[in-house]
Amino acid sequence: MSCPFTDPRALFGDLAAARARPGLTWSESLGRYVVSRYEDIVEALQRPEVFSSRPVVPELPSPWRDRFAGRVPDRGTLLGHDNPDHDRLRSAVNTFFMPRRLARFEPWIERTAHSLIDEFTDRGEIDLKRHFALPLPLRTIAHVVGLDTAKAGWIGFALAFFLGPKDTHYQASPEEKAEALLELHDHLREVMADRRRDRRDDLISHIWNVRDSGEVEMTDFEMLSMFPGLMLAGHETSSNLLCMGLAHLLSRDGAYEAAQYDHASRARALEELLRYESAITGMPRLVTRDTELGGTRLRAGEEVFLAYASGSRDAAVFDDPDGIVLDRGFERPHLGFGQGVHACLGAPLARLLLRTELRVIHERLPGLRLAKPYAEREYGPVGEARGVPELLVRWDPGRRRPPVRARQDIPAVVAAKSVVAEGVVEVEFTPLDGRFPAWAPGAHIDVRFAPGLIRQYSLCGDPGEHDRWRVAIRREVDGRGGSVHAHDRLAVGDEVTLAGPRNNFALVPAPEYLFVAGGIGITPLLPMMARAAAPWRTVYLGRTERSMPYRELVRSLGHATIWPSDRGRFDLDALLASAKPGTAVYCCGPERLLAAVEELCDRRALALHVERFAPKPQEPGDSTEFEVVLAASGRTVHVGAEEPVLDALNRAGAQVPSTCREGTCGTCEVRVLSGTPDHRDSVLTPAERAAGKYLMPCVSRSLTPSLVLDL
Repeated sequence: MSCPFTDPRALFGDLAAARARPGLTWSESLGRYVVSRYEDIVEALQRPEVFSSRPVVPELPSPWRDRFAGRVPDRGTLLGHDNPDHDRLRSAVNTFFMPRRLARFEPWIERTAHSLIDEFTDRGEIDLKRHFALPLPLRTIAHVVGLDTAKAGWIGFALAFFLGPKDTHYQASPEEKAEALLELHDHLREVMADRRRDRRDDLISHIWNVRDSGEVEMTDFEMLSMFPGLMLAGHETSSNLLCMGLAHLLSRDGAYEAAQYDHASRARALEELLRYESAITGMPRLVTRDTELGGTRLRAGEEVFLAYASGSRDAAVFDDPDGIVLDRGFERPHLGFGQGVHACLGAPLARLLLRTELRVIHERLPGLRLAKPYAEREYGPVGEARGVPELLVRWDPGRRRPPVRARQDIPAVVAAKSVVAEGVVEVEFTPLDGRFPAWAPGAHIDVRFAPGLIRQYSLCGDPGEHDRWRVAIRREVDGRGGSVHAHDRLAVGDEVTLAGPRNNFALVPAPEYLFVAGGIGITPLLPMMARAAAPWRTVYLGRTERSMPYRELVRSLGHATIWPSDRGRFDLDALLASAKPGTAVYCCGPERLLAAVEELCDRRALALHVERFAPKPQEPGDSTEFEVVLAASGRTVHVGAEEPVLDALNRAGAQVPSTCREGTCGTCEVRVLSGTPDHRDSVLTPAERAAGKYLMPCVSRSLTPSLVLDL
């Protein structure tokens, strides 16, 4: 029999035996105490000042240490840093990896996935790891960082130096890989210098933006250290996660099709697969001072191995821990991406990539099955990482499956697209079948340009038309990618998916109306002007006339003042002073306009209705009890005084994924439909906090007695 923690096939049995024993288990093979129980692992992760992560990146031996000095950072990943350096460096990239911001990369990932499958779709049998699961993550992380994806193979070869003898992909000597690694770092320096002058939509440019803003102090060498480790982890772990997860799904009757039913089923299945067998077995930690963990006394200088894979199968935390339960709830988060300050930075990108991979594979490879029995699978040696060298699969070459649409989705086509102002396009949609649902002035719809790229826009056409919907979209270069996609890529004839309409800005009966619009805020007000049953007038403000969409239409409707800011400051005080008692004021536009109109309406007791981009500043609330309403079901969930909102949501079955649970990664972000959040995260920007449209439920709370969440 082999020693414990040496046989990859026996790993989970060895870990279960360790959990059953009191205290921590010493491992001769790992040279560390193995921390195997969930609560003990979480305790260590929440005490980074006692359990240092420096052993994750061991010091390079000679001659490499001397050869790399000054060219290859010795702490080449965030995992190799403790605080205060860790938080300082991570703050430069946190916001980049938020899920809704990464969504802009999904169309690119999808196209690349299809192009890879195009190369072998007619073959009927392939090593999916070699031909798909490895190259796609490698190209993706190169693209996200800002490197030429044509160099992805070379990048992977250079990074393989860090894998040492565990590398099974590239047959070359350590010297050859070392030379390539040095060249890669030199190339990164060149790209960094180029992006300093020419910013693009990539991670390198993002860090330059953060550095230039003064938000983060970072040297060029520290910036260089951010990328190689991220790229190595970004493609190796994602590749193994896909291969191991597919192997488990394909080896269980009905599991693969059940997981592939729709977007939600894929997301749930991935969380369960990450719990069941992640690509990370665990991570080492250095004990910095005498302490106790799991009933074992530890001395400063000793090392422990936090076995994430063991914690995720702890029967004290998870029911049926050794089974795959595709509809398992998220009451307790798995440890597949770690937890705490060192939780995997790239977890949101990995989730996005894996969901896209599963969807495209299901669409393109019908009848997918294992070509080699599951029992004959091979694993790499036991260590921090866990993976398989290959995944042989077969399928039935044939036609592509149509994507499955959720019942609430409305398939539509872009019937027309035109420029209606400087930086503004109007897009007209027609339904692919049937008629659009009825809507009223003030309503908005969701537009799904591409998988993961969903944005909301006010309807600005005629509510009486059921054969077309129109929206206007201003190009926001610094936005989240939807407006740029609409302007640069969306074309007549493209198929999109719509949802809605929803209306939080409805026109209420009143003896008189005053409509105040700022820029693109004119769009929800146009149908109101056409349908208002009482006298009305409009003031339309903007930067310049050329930037104001529908200005001629507004003029033609009468009762309107068009006022670009180059004419001078508009007197809002006089405008509101002239409003008759009982007038309903409707305002949509930037926050500074809303705030000014709100103050003036309060002073004159006028009824104000706004589509608000940012709530008024609030003082932080304390940790009192409150309620959360799940909008989809109407269910009310009580949140205790000291209870994380995330735990309350998942106890109620909301299934919100999470990683860090400290408000640093953005994985658990949810949309707020009503109420005022008390933000306590370190991810949202000041503008996003002020807008109050998103919440990190792992740490944030509520300033109002109730929050309505888009769940």
